[in-house]
Amino acid sequence: MKLMTAGEVPRGNFIYQLKWDGVRMLSFVSVSGVILQNKQLRIRTAQYPELQKLPRLLKARQAVLDGEIVVPTEGLRTSFQSVIRRDFASNPSVIKVMSQTLPIHYIIFDILQLDGQTIATTPLEERLSLLRRYVRPDGENVTLIEDFPDGLALYAATKEMGMEGIVAKEKASAYLSGERTSLWQKIKHRLRETFIVLGYTTRDGLVNSLVLGSAEAEGVYLFKGRAGSGLTSEHIHMLTAELPKLHIASRPQGFPKDGTPVHPHLQVDIEFMEWTEDGVVRAPSIKGFSVRGEQSG
Repeated sequence: MKLMTAGEVPRGNFIYQLKWDGVRMLSFVSVSGVILQNKQLRIRTAQYPELQKLPRLLKARQAVLDGEIVVPTEGLRTSFQSVIRRDFASNPSVIKVMSQTLPIHYIIFDILQLDGQTIATTPLEERLSLLRRYVRPDGENVTLIEDFPDGLALYAATKEMGMEGIVAKEKASAYLSGERTSLWQKIKHRLRETFIVLGYTTRDGLVNSLVLGSAEAEGVYLFKGRAGSGLTSEHIHMLTAELPKLHIASRPQGFPKDGTPVHPHLQVDIEFMEWTEDGVVRAPSIKGFSVRGEQSG
């Protein structure tokens, strides 16, 4: 079941949970072992050997669980880059080392099957009760999701803590595999900053993304990522016509090889999820343009 993006915290018959920033994972647990499957239906059992303990934590013969695999950092913060490194690893020796250097938490938030009986249509509150009854967290790699009654308070607290946001789920909702409905919603925090346009990339002769930067000192610029989401047809044609007039030869450090550098004349207002460990923006979206020294709009 997928999450629908909402612009504000819904009120009503909902429970509220933390929105974890990791890799969604189904686990098929039985007395014979564990199979892990991601939302693209790819098997990821080998990538997370820590979760072979799940049968010992299950007070039943068999279950299908849904949850999020994260790599924790400070407090309740997690590292998306680190969990992606874990998820992409394929060498057994590397996986073994990473299980020690980048240990994961599997935060389980639903149970879909129990002892061979499908319970996906059972109301969410009842499924959560069964989850807590039959799955025992180990305090190391396996955790059960926590519910909160006050969504507005949780949303404010997660913003203060620098977390991704919250999830709101209708208490009586069934688990609708593969569907995205308002029964389950995500309300995310976003950062917003203004960046200098250091260059651009093209596809089929049209600008398709902008190279973002910031001024470190007079004439010295730092690469901060690239953004294409949010570009309208009007933006694309304007930028395709105007940016080639600003071409320069010099490339700031970190400038992408497929990019064309331009004079730092234009700036762009960007909304994004977070700063990555490499100091670039993650999941950026373009919100407006201005000439440097003017307000964006």
